[in-house]
Amino acid sequence: MKFGELVFNGQNHYPTMTLANGTEIGDAVAHTGAATAGRGADGDPLLGKVLTKEADGVGTVALEGAGFTDIATVGTLPLGYQTLVVDGAGKAKVGAGGTRVLVNIATNGLANIKL
Repeated sequence: MKFGELVFNGQNHYPTMTLANGTEIGDAVAHTGAATAGRGADGDPLLGKVLTKEADGVGTVALEGAGFTDIATVGTLPLGYQTLVVDGAGKAKVGAGGTRVLVNIATNGLANIKL
């Protein structure tokens, strides 16, 4: 499948995606459009974490299946399996309708999760 200049053959857990305006490396992101990741709206399901960002607005995003990664959070997340959403400002939090992930380690403002 091809969308614009993005090719989705042989999917991996770090696809190249268009990044919505305002999205930065390290942000917890949601799916904001076709082949696009961004900070999304408060309560949107967590898609993953931005790993790289190029000058043309394209970057790589760690998605489900990528393994363990550190992610910025709102407060301290409970340990164990949780449903995570984005807060619209690049952080993740527990919320209804989110993406189910394993929270391995959690401190105030940071968690190690398994995507």
